[in-house]
Amino acid sequence: MDGYRTAALAVVVGVDGSDVALHAVRWATKEARRRGAPLRIVHVTPYAERGVASERRAESIVTSARTTAEQTWPDAEISTACVAGHAAPALAESAADAQLLVVAMGGGERYEDIRLHSTALSVCTAAKCPVAVVRSVAGVVPDDGPVVLGVENVDSDAVAVTVAFADAQRHGTGLVVVHGVRGTGLLRDHLIGHDGHSRRGAAALTAITEELAPWRSRYPEVPVEIRVVDLPAPGHLLQAAVRARLVVVGTRGRNLATRLVLGSVSHTVVRNAPCPVVVVRRDTQLAESAPYGAVPAPEKPAHPPEPWAVHRHDRRQRG
Repeated sequence: MDGYRTAALAVVVGVDGSDVALHAVRWATKEARRRGAPLRIVHVTPYAERGVASERRAESIVTSARTTAEQTWPDAEISTACVAGHAAPALAESAADAQLLVVAMGGGERYEDIRLHSTALSVCTAAKCPVAVVRSVAGVVPDDGPVVLGVENVDSDAVAVTVAFADAQRHGTGLVVVHGVRGTGLLRDHLIGHDGHSRRGAAALTAITEELAPWRSRYPEVPVEIRVVDLPAPGHLLQAAVRARLVVVGTRGRNLATRLVLGSVSHTVVRNAPCPVVVVRRDTQLAESAPYGAVPAPEKPAHPPEPWAVHRHDRRQRG
């Protein structure tokens, strides 16, 4: 392929023959193109499904997915695989050397949707790489929408912070950082005289601005908006996601016990966000390939936004 290195780490997408899985294939293919990476399509066949009929069905599923990917990006470097096992661990294993794993999530009440839902949540805790959960939801996700990053502790969620900044730079969009701090009150409190909340909010804003400085330096072209909100954060994240292209959240994963259950914030956002959500375990070791021959970043607007902004309610707190 012109301009691409076949050694680039792959973007992996899991498929099961459903329409929402094909939607995830389209999304994964576009992401692979943006990253200059090959695409690996994986279908997991349950242990109970054996025999000629099962093999033919599996072949049909991956063929349909491959055709969808080729229609999305004719020059894509595509490989396919059918593996036996339980869906979540098998997909996680298939993406052990990948830079991103993409899975679909159903949005209905049918058995197929519920099964997809369960698999997607399980994959988020099992995979060693970031996991993008793509749902088939009503409405159009804006290509130029910002990345929304939910973060409580920058040090603990440093990998998720890196993923969010890198994605915003890769797509030429802005980044909205939603920082949850207990006891800061509503963002409007400092405007109506709640000085205690105002001081805590201002201190939190100053702290996270300083903590994000290394990423700001590394990604100087990414416009950043900070929103300091009172915990719990899911509602604030979902509100910010309405106009977003992508949401990035971190989840604990340092040991077996914490890996078994997706955090409540991540769980709520994955289930309800109107756009794709990337879940990043805190113990993830990022392995992103350089985008050799990737699609150029969009041209800068004539009047780009400030590279380091805060939420409009907090502008009076800027120094």
